Amino acid sequence: MTEAGPTTRFHADQDRAILRRRAESLAQAGEETIAIETVGLLLFRLGEEWYAVPIERVREIYNEYAVTRVPRVPDFVLGVVNVRGEIVSVTDIATLMRVPSRTEIDLSDERPPAIIVANDTCSSAIVVDEIGDIVDVPRDSIEPPLSTLDKSQVEYIAGSVFIEGRLIGIVNLEKALEPVGENT
Repeated sequence: MTEAGPTTRFHADQDRAILRRRAESLAQAGEETIAIETVGLLLFRLGEEWYAVPIERVREIYNEYAVTRVPRVPDFVLGVVNVRGEIVSVTDIATLMRVPSRTEIDLSDERPPAIIVANDTCSSAIVVDEIGDIVDVPRDSIEPPLSTLDKSQVEYIAGSVFIEGRLIGIVNLEKALEPVGENT
């Protein structure tokens, strides 16, 4: 075996330095992708339109439930349900948000899916036509509500996001869960 000369050692040290810089660069690139903040959304359909709620506000999804009617409440309150001892209001979110393509719900024949959502002060089962997927979207892909929305609807939409070729309205749960009669 021959001894490595100073030139060979120089090239080996130079190669190691290049490889170290590449490794550091790749490690930083990996850290950058982790830093992208995402929001989990549960998609659902009302009529022909798709909406979403933040998954952190979803407690559960109900398909089988019995609604007890409550007299003298607004038309978007369908009644209440007992969820393991907690009385939860049932809200027709499409009526509340004035979704034009939605037909009225008759709970005597059908039990559409209900998403139980909650904030710090209130919970409600929102009735929807169809439950979609749970998706993660980058927070910076969420845009403000469309300026073409009717003023009576815009307060119930917190933002919008484009997912798989569809524009999805993100429901403003703080407004939707506001107690009845509070700001009237």
